[in-house]
Amino acid sequence: MKRKHSLIPLGGVGEVGKNCLLLECGEDLILIDAGVQFPDEELPGVDLIVPDVSYLAERAARLRGIVITHGHEDHLGGLPYVLNQIGSRTPIPVYGSRLVLGMARARLEEHKAEKLCTLHEVDFGATLQLGHIAIELFPVGHSIPDAAGLIIRSEAGIIVHTSDFKLEEMPRLGMRRLRQIAREGVHLLLSDTVRIESPEPTPSESVVADSLRDILRGAQGRVIFTTFASNLARIGSVLTAADELGRFIAVAGRSMERNISIAREGGYLTVPDELLISIERAERLPEHRVVLLTTGSQGEPSSALGRMAIGEHRQLRVRKGDTVVLSATPIPGNQTTVSAIIDNLFRAGARVFYPPVTPNLHSSGHASRQEIGQLLDLLRPHYAVPMHGEYRMMMLFRYLAEEHGIHPDRVILPEIGRAIEVEPDTVRLGRTVESGAVLVDGLTVGEVDGIVLRDRRALANDGVLVVAAALSRSTGRVIRSPQIFARGFPFDRDGSFLADAEGRVSHVLTSWVEREPEIRILAEAVKDSVAAFVYQRTRLRPMILPVLTEV
Repeated sequence: MKRKHSLIPLGGVGEVGKNCLLLECGEDLILIDAGVQFPDEELPGVDLIVPDVSYLAERAARLRGIVITHGHEDHLGGLPYVLNQIGSRTPIPVYGSRLVLGMARARLEEHKAEKLCTLHEVDFGATLQLGHIAIELFPVGHSIPDAAGLIIRSEAGIIVHTSDFKLEEMPRLGMRRLRQIAREGVHLLLSDTVRIESPEPTPSESVVADSLRDILRGAQGRVIFTTFASNLARIGSVLTAADELGRFIAVAGRSMERNISIAREGGYLTVPDELLISIERAERLPEHRVVLLTTGSQGEPSSALGRMAIGEHRQLRVRKGDTVVLSATPIPGNQTTVSAIIDNLFRAGARVFYPPVTPNLHSSGHASRQEIGQLLDLLRPHYAVPMHGEYRMMMLFRYLAEEHGIHPDRVILPEIGRAIEVEPDTVRLGRTVESGAVLVDGLTVGEVDGIVLRDRRALANDGVLVVAAALSRSTGRVIRSPQIFARGFPFDRDGSFLADAEGRVSHVLTSWVEREPEIRILAEAVKDSVAAFVYQRTRLRPMILPVLTEV
């Protein structure tokens, strides 16, 4: 009897980031990728968003392994959190290329999660037999070395999962395998769609390297360069250009330092030892001999560049005469913070180069509309599923697929938690499993819920009022007059508003004392009274915290 294959997206569809796909075949489960997503302003205080793998955690004994396609955060960064959620009694096998495993090992060590898994290097072209599921990794062009697509052989037919790719720099082995697999017949294609809105082919990384070299050659003072810490191809271009032009490189940012170190150890970056110097030495050299390589391309306030731009970095300051190069485009949701960083850099006196005002400063690692069309023509899949894209991107993929001969009914729009059932004669949406997002806030994982976020938004929007009063434990009478402390709440400078509000609290406490209420009930009465008074006077709804002390 043939086993039914199910593909269950746990992230990365209808959104950009948090890529995570579960394969289910009979009693066998395989997880593909464990990525993170970065929060927007709607999630105050949240550091990261990771997939909810509750469905998998309940079936941990059936998990045959985790396959990571490449080393970007949105595919690898959630691995420690996912392993902790699964809670397997035995270490889980994790498979990937040499670079993927190097980057995974660093994250696991950082989170003290090394014992939760075992790492297994996989060569391109080799086939993993995980239970009844066979998976082959083939190389794809992307903005990080050793990126892989997957060929999944199921009893229903061949499934090709591109992961992130672009055809412009597709390795020969990768193209050869795609042509070979096309001749066998592709039942289902899972395709990257994140750049489908761009009609033109993705520029080559060599074009960006030439542009960066020109900027470095024309700069009179220091050059501060930022990109994604995992964009090793771009980092390599900067290192090469600096070496050719007689400049030294100092690195600021822990993730950047870590990734360069991993890439050098693995032979993915060839860097002369004398090229890399400390920040302390860079500060002593003539400015025209220095390049600072930093994190902060997405406007993260806590990044090296973000702190430098506002003068809060412990060692570095942006100063007049600096040249700053942002070689990355903002992830959706980060446009505002990136713009703020650029404004601050200009205010500090720097000359700033950034997309889109500077041509050929960034090359995406994702296929354009034209390239996706070429892939559809090459593989001629019976069915297709758009992955790694927001809803409009998935719809554009459906239209594009129709232009290339695939009926719209054969393009399945995936949903997080909704199984895609793969059978020999059809592919269709099936059952729904428990899924969603887990919020990471500092050291807490999953503790921030809707109630916490609601309170944080209230604090951000309308501020907080703390109402303090001391009562006699024996009589319940007010011993110390109420005081109200306001934070983030606009009130008149003469203090009359707070004085009126404190009078309202005194009235409530006096009128309730004869009823001898519990302190909890009295606190609720104070809260309700102050809330009504504040709304009547200001039309604002600040958070109100009554603190009643019995002495």
